[in-house]
Amino acid sequence: MKLLSETELLDCLSPELALWQFKDSALERVYRAGSYFEALEKLNAIARQAESANHHPELTLNWKTLIIRYWTHTVGGVTTLDVEQAKAAEKLLG
Repeated sequence: MKLLSETELLDCLSPELALWQFKDSALERVYRAGSYFEALEKLNAIARQAESANHHPELTLNWKTLIIRYWTHTVGGVTTLDVEQAKAAEKLLG
């Protein structure tokens, strides 16, 4: 698995991942839900998808906010697998 260059990563961020940003060597999205339980449901949906792909993001739940972060530990940054998983998470977020 190869680390994406900054140019490759920026190309991946638009338009499908326009709400995601590259932050601290990871792809990150802050999702604001209408309620705590909605955010929790989204977290669980992403967790199920991540488990089936065997590629797990960092998920942080705070009241009505869910923070999703993808990166590949073995290469120390973002790979195409992270981009694919962010796209899958984006579909679940709606």
